[in-house]
Amino acid sequence: MKSIEEIWKTRINHHINETRSYLKYMLNDHLLFVFIFLAAGGALTYQRWLETLSPHFPALIIMTITFTLIVISSHVRTLMKEADMMFLLPMEHKLKHYFQKAFSYSFITQSFVIIVAIILFAPLYFKVTQANGRILIISLILLLIVKYWNLRMSWKMGFLTDSSAKWSDLVVRFALNLCGIYFIFSQQYLFVIAIFFIMAGYDAYFFKHVKSKTVKWDQLIKKEEEKKQSFYKLANLFTDVPKLKKRAKRRKYLDWILKQITYQQGNVYKYLFSRALLRSGDYFGIFVRLTIIGSVILSVINEQLVGNVIVVIVFSFLTGIQIMSLYKHFDLLELPALYPNAEADKLDSFVKVIYGFLLFQAIVFAIVTLLLSTITIFLVTILLNVLFVSLFVLVYMKNRVKKNEKDVY
Repeated sequence: MKSIEEIWKTRINHHINETRSYLKYMLNDHLLFVFIFLAAGGALTYQRWLETLSPHFPALIIMTITFTLIVISSHVRTLMKEADMMFLLPMEHKLKHYFQKAFSYSFITQSFVIIVAIILFAPLYFKVTQANGRILIISLILLLIVKYWNLRMSWKMGFLTDSSAKWSDLVVRFALNLCGIYFIFSQQYLFVIAIFFIMAGYDAYFFKHVKSKTVKWDQLIKKEEEKKQSFYKLANLFTDVPKLKKRAKRRKYLDWILKQITYQQGNVYKYLFSRALLRSGDYFGIFVRLTIIGSVILSVINEQLVGNVIVVIVFSFLTGIQIMSLYKHFDLLELPALYPNAEADKLDSFVKVIYGFLLFQAIVFAIVTLLLSTITIFLVTILLNVLFVSLFVLVYMKNRVKKNEKDVY
């Protein structure tokens, strides 16, 4: 049998290689070009927005809430598998070093999110607080300490089975994180030290409480599987992921949309694609989340034509590119082949469904723009958004699907 050290080394190498293999498809040339374009446009809009920033803008509150949500979403990646309940359970007393490795790996990888976030918020932070680079570094170090504490508490909560205790811990940690991070950004370091003492006492209390408890293997394996599936869902937007487990959810309140599709042979795939998009947790969730996030960002932008156009185009592109894998959703289903000419109408049906949903999203963005901006910005934004959606779906997406089909055959 392999030693504990070898088990961790083997699993982390496999995990890194698997992640790298999917990133190769996710970070392709097209996407990198879009990211560069978005970064340049976003930086320009960000700079112009800072120049017109109101002195009463609640920057510290927004940063506090953002970083609180980042640090509280801590989890230890154990890389556990279902078979471990049988083969590693008897060796639980020897797995301390394994879990230490998992904790260190989780802290290092999740710290990158904090580093990226504080770099993005740095111009805003400097603008509203007159802070300098030294204060920014101090804030980053203190945030990493808060992150470390949250990761420790998240690990300790894994030893408990009482859901009420976990919810109570979440509320307490949210409050402590909120106060601590606000004091960090406000540069009130005496209060930060006081919060850190409270965190240390909270940590010590639960250390004694869970010291005699054993690892809850079913919870560890379940959480690890959820994290894997989350990454597989993201990777599946760019390439086929055989290990992805897909789930459907009944949404009766959306049946009226399906009823608009007439019952005829040419609409077989139009009905199937619409049904899958509405009932699949992946596609529907992506569409709703990106529409809401885009609408919120539009509501923050104050009558900025360039910013509005960039936001609607970016979110239309992100939505379209992420639900494009819908085309292969029924590849393993033989039932549509029983209908005459179903395959011949598949691509056209797919394009019509995606085009309809993206136009609906464009209308939502247009309504938000109309409510908060001028008529001129509204007209220019909706015209350019519809033009982009038309070119993106009817030209780019259609040709890309055709090319992928030719590559397969």
